[in-house]
Amino acid sequence: MPAKTIALPRQLGVAVRDQRKRLNLTQAQLAERSRVSRRLITNLELGDADGIALSNVLRILDTLNMDLSVSWQEMSGSPKPQNQTGKPLPSTKQGEPSYQEALDGIVVAALRQAGSDAATPAEKGR
Repeated sequence: MPAKTIALPRQLGVAVRDQRKRLNLTQAQLAERSRVSRRLITNLELGDADGIALSNVLRILDTLNMDLSVSWQEMSGSPKPQNQTGKPLPSTKQGEPSYQEALDGIVVAALRQAGSDAATPAEKGR
């Protein structure tokens, strides 16, 4: 499957739903195999990704034989990477960045930002 750039929670939901259907899985089957609730699958497919743990998203993607990758472009004069609050990236006891925590924060912040830029069907009903 060719790589797709996902910029909005809804786009991730559509990609998950399309792959689930390609594999002839129901939402319930995907939920059971991924060890998550069916409601979580429904929310993800609708683009309502607020509060979904990255570990759950990764299990779902793994079940569907999908990968998650992160890329960025260097900008001239850009400051040292920081999280949403402007604080330095989380560190381990040895003082090295905790890349898992940083990635989790980046993904959550991006999903929240994308969600605030475009209302999903679930948000329109709130």
